[in-house]
Amino acid sequence: MKKSSFIISLLILIIFLYFLYEYEVFHHLREIFRKLSVTYVMLGLFFYTLTYFFRAKRFAIFFSRVKTIDLAAVMAVHTFFNNLLPFRSGEASFPIILRKLFGIEGIISSAALVVARLFDLLSLSILFTLVTFGVAVEDKRFLMVSLILTGVIFLTMIISFKFLKVLKKRFGFASTLFFFFSEFKSVRNLGLVFFYSFFNWLTKFIAFYFFMKAGSLDFNFFQTTFVATFGELTTVLPIHSIGGFGTYEAGLVGGFALLGFKGGYALTVAFYFHLLLFLMSGFLAFTGWIYLSRRV
Repeated sequence: MKKSSFIISLLILIIFLYFLYEYEVFHHLREIFRKLSVTYVMLGLFFYTLTYFFRAKRFAIFFSRVKTIDLAAVMAVHTFFNNLLPFRSGEASFPIILRKLFGIEGIISSAALVVARLFDLLSLSILFTLVTFGVAVEDKRFLMVSLILTGVIFLTMIISFKFLKVLKKRFGFASTLFFFFSEFKSVRNLGLVFFYSFFNWLTKFIAFYFFMKAGSLDFNFFQTTFVATFGELTTVLPIHSIGGFGTYEAGLVGGFALLGFKGGYALTVAFYFHLLLFLMSGFLAFTGWIYLSRRV
């Protein structure tokens, strides 16, 4: 990571800490953790762990010789580094681990990761649209916004794929990506990749809902998913900060504002939610690291 990138990430973190102090978030956070429900935390952890299983099953289609349990451990470590390191630099951990432990070429694993990200975008947009129907029961504006956004996403994916066709003869990675995608374009394989991608997001948002319930926060599944989607979208920004702290909360606060929750309350809930999520990710990454260390 470049020095300038680190400085920007650090600056974002400092500004974020200022807002936490300004809105007395740490004081309110103690109240949330004081009445934290262990039962709901464990339910959330269970469903969050399931997301790694679905991601692993998806990559098992691409790398059939690697066991699903091994891929799940890789995803746990990879996800944590993605959450921890700014500017999406944690993505590099995926091809590095696969090359070191399973002998898979970096360009192949990187191509698989790009294909997976495309299906993530597709499945997330569909799930977001469905969830917005639930939110739109109280406010019809959200339905139109969701449909427009989904249309833009689909259009972007179509344009990107056509653009890739143009680039495949000029750039090695584009050619590899196109070839890799073509190898798995059967209806069955694409259907499975989409199925696992969709249920990856579904179980993730179910986990998020239980994390909200754990803090005695009165948000239903539709509201939780609606807000969390804005937080998840910040992870692809080029200004993603250290641990995502500050940028992830900004996305969540934006989602809360659309639902009518603003100020210190929205920031407190966003920080609680992100902190608990980060701790769960770290715990699973540590477990995955211990498991994978046996292969070294």
